[in-house]
This record gives sequence, structure tokens and C-alpha cells, in this order.
Amino acid sequence: MKKKLKKLTALILTAVMLASLAGCGKGTADNNDGNSNVSGEDNNSGKNDNSDGGSNSTQDTINIAMSQDVGSMNIFSTGTTATYVLYQIYEPLFDLGYDMEITPVLAESWEQVDDTHYTVKIRQGVTDSEGNTFTANDALFTLKLYQQDAENSQFVANIDLDKTTATDEYTLDIYLAGPNAYTFQNLSSVHMVTEAAWNASADEMVTDPVGTGAYVLKDYVSGSFVELEARDDYWGGVPSIKTARFTVISEPSQATTALETGEVQLVMSLQSSDKEYIDSIDGLTTLANPSIASMSLFFNMSENSVFSDKNLRQAICCAIDNEAINNVVYGGFALPSVSPYSTAMIDYVPEIDGEMYAKADMEEAKELVSASGLTGGKIKIATDGSSEQTGIAEIVQSKLLELGFEAEINNYDNATIWDVAADPAQWDIVMNLTAAPSGYGMDQLFAFLGGLNWSKWSGTEFDEFNQYYGAALVSKTDEERQENTNKAVKIVEDMCPTYSVVQVSNIYAFADNLNFRVWNQATLMVKDLKFE
Repeated sequence: MKKKLKKLTALILTAVMLASLAGCGKGTADNNDGNSNVSGEDNNSGKNDNSDGGSNSTQDTINIAMSQDVGSMNIFSTGTTATYVLYQIYEPLFDLGYDMEITPVLAESWEQVDDTHYTVKIRQGVTDSEGNTFTANDALFTLKLYQQDAENSQFVANIDLDKTTATDEYTLDIYLAGPNAYTFQNLSSVHMVTEAAWNASADEMVTDPVGTGAYVLKDYVSGSFVELEARDDYWGGVPSIKTARFTVISEPSQATTALETGEVQLVMSLQSSDKEYIDSIDGLTTLANPSIASMSLFFNMSENSVFSDKNLRQAICCAIDNEAINNVVYGGFALPSVSPYSTAMIDYVPEIDGEMYAKADMEEAKELVSASGLTGGKIKIATDGSSEQTGIAEIVQSKLLELGFEAEINNYDNATIWDVAADPAQWDIVMNLTAAPSGYGMDQLFAFLGGLNWSKWSGTEFDEFNQYYGAALVSKTDEERQENTNKAVKIVEDMCPTYSVVQVSNIYAFADNLNFRVWNQATLMVKDLKFE
């Protein structure tokens, strides 16, 4: 067998954005040490000219290709490309860094007083781009802004804002509604602003963002580009990159060409079919970064679906060949799943690898079908219409046929599929990209299985899963948390409400004299970039 939340919906959409999209700092780089991709070679001799009118050692301008328009500059924007830009303008109290570690940003330090009380020291001397000093009162003001926003309140849901207070100009006492291992990770998604700048904005910073970050908005043409300029008064020092332009190139092949010709120096989402080509060009390199996102199947466990029978759910999981799906659908650039969530998640350990992920075993699948007592029927598979999901659906369809079942594939679009998934009368198997902004796989499983619960899972095992999730949240040690997580995952693997097919990878391409690394799962930090 194979080795190897609307508020909640917004949380998961954010996760999907961080992934599909997304990579995490635990990735690997081709032809480089770890995922740092630092090279000191002069690039003028290659096909890609990054001279920008001078030597590479003094290049201070970068052009970055992104696939979609950034849209709103508001702190609540969660689109993929919005993240690329907004991370340069706004900052959180603390963030998930290059290796998914909690990293102090506007919070200089913090101390745990007890299970639900933290004292946070705000970094002194920080101003936003309008010169307003950032204080503990501004941090509290921002937390309350997020509490009032329907689609982003989940990031502060565990903070007791009635008790949380700024005890002095640079001290914030944060009180939690209850112990929660994922609170700080979720707070990394909260973009801080000063109250003065927010109140001065005519449109809540949709078009005039003001943050404490290293860059300010210089120019923006919707659908074309965003240009940022480095701040001379940034608290962390003046960045090496003085001007950063994010150019919208929606056609993947055109982004590849733009990199080859030197029009851009970094492509944030290279199509997998161009990876080998880019790697063959002197002066260019790629980074295939394993993501926290997995492409997952959900089975309809309600009484009106054939998948109310556990044996049949297990049969499909046994029959599916994740390695083949990776090779056929993803060109070998994803990773075959070995557990219900990505190996890039913080709480992944090899001990959770499920037997059904070890290898495709059609004979055992047939035995499980026989044990179910089911002798055929039509199964409805719902996808978002993407080439990846339709390709996977066709492979699953062939496996179902081999097991004696017909299957019809119904393709929807990105907007519709969420409504379809919420109505199990329309499907027996539905696909979705799964992840969690916190970077914890257990958080992902609970969001989809306990929160959305598309599968309509219920009963004793479901209750036990929820109990272990709750125990993991309040565990006082990492060991205890992992033990509870492992128990919850094993229940999921046995009951099969969901099955992960592949762990997706994001492929970045860039000039190899650029020290590019992936920041916080799937984005970048321009202030840390430089050409060498």
C-alpha cells in the first residue's frame, strides 16, 4: 500500500493562495545549497542581461513577474500577488521566516506569562512611511480592525480583545480566549498599521497603502504593474534594492521569455514545463520549492453516496497511484503525497505516513470493494476545471472503471466549486487544494474536516478526531502536541474522509546572481534581496 472556514472559507482560501501558488521555507533548490540560491558569478556573459546600465555589483533595481493584478492594497487583501507586494509595505508583529520559524518583526520580544497571557515588547523607533510612530496602541488598534473584518477575523479569533491592552507605549499584553498552539502563526498574517495613517486614508488604504515596511508605493497601473521605492528611513536599514517593479505577465510562456531576455529578473510562478529549459540557460536558475499545499480528494460520506461505506473509500485510496499522477499531471515536479497533509507542514513527521500511500495496490482495492458489498453504480467527480484537477479526475475515473464503477466528471470554475463542495448532493468525490496559513497540517485537517466538513463526516471516530485536535491545541510541549496530532492523523487515514494525492511545488526562476529565497511559505522579502 502507498509509502510514503465564510470566515473559515476565507482562512482556507488564504491557505490555498499561500500554496498553489505557494512554497514554504523548507524547500529545496536545484544546483544550490539548501534554498538560498546565492551565486557570486557575473551574469553579463549569459543570455540574461541584468546589468541595468551598470555592473551587477551595483544593480539596485529588480523587475518581478507575477501572474495576476495585485488588486487592492488594503491590509486585508489575501490574493496571491497581493501578498508579494503587501509584504514589502506592511509588517506583522512577528512572521514565519525563511525556515518557517517565528521571527520577530515589529514585536522585538515576547514573554509567556501563562497559558493565555503573553507580554509583547514593541520595537521602538519604528515609523510608517508617513512618519507616524508605531506603538502598542497601534498594534491593538490593528488587531481590532481585523476582528471587525468578516473575512480576516479568524486570524485574531483566539485573542480576547476585551482583556488585551497596551500597558505602556511599547508593551502589549495579549490575552487568549484559550490555549492555542497556532495563535502566533495566525498573527503572522495580520498587517500592522498606525491608527493615524488608517484614519487619514480616504479609502482604508485600498489605493494609498501606508505601512512600516521597507518600501512605499511609487506607481500602480491596474493590470500592468506595481512599482515600489525603498524608504531611506526604514527602521531596519536601507535595502540594497532601491526600486522593485512587479509586472503582470498572465501568460506563463511570456514570463519565461521575459526572464530569458532580461526584462524581468525573477518569475514568481514558472510553468513546470519550462523548468529544464531555464536551467539550461547560463545565468538563470530555478527553485522547485515544496509547498505546504496538497491536492486532495474529499469523499461524500453522507448516506446518499456510495462512499458512506468505509471499505469503498479505502479501496479508491489503495487504487490511486500518486507517483503516476505526479508524473502525468505535474510533469514530475510535485511530490507524491505520503500522508493527509504536506511534508512541508510544521507538524509533519514520518510516523504519520499512511499505509495506503505506500503504493498502488489494485488487488487489495478489489478486495475492499468486495467487502463493501457494492456492485457498481455511477460516481460523480467535481473539479474546478483546471488542467491539474481534470487530469487527476480522469485517472481516478479509470481506476473506478477498473473497480466496476462508472464515473462522470463535472467541471466547474474556481468560484463555483466552493458552493458545489458545500452541497454533497452534487458530488461523490470533490477535489481541492488544501493548506493552512498557520503552517500546521493539523490546522488544515480541522479546517476542512471539522469546519467545512464537506465530507459530512460524523460519529465516534469524528468525535475522537476533534478531541485529539483540541488536545493538540492546548498541549504544553511539542512532544505532547505531536502525539495528539499523530493520533488524529491515524484516524483520518483509517476513515478516509479525505485523501491527499500530491504535495504541490511552486517553481521560481531568477537570475542566478540574485540571492532569492522563499519567505513565509510562498512569498518574498525584497529588502533582503541583492545582486551579487
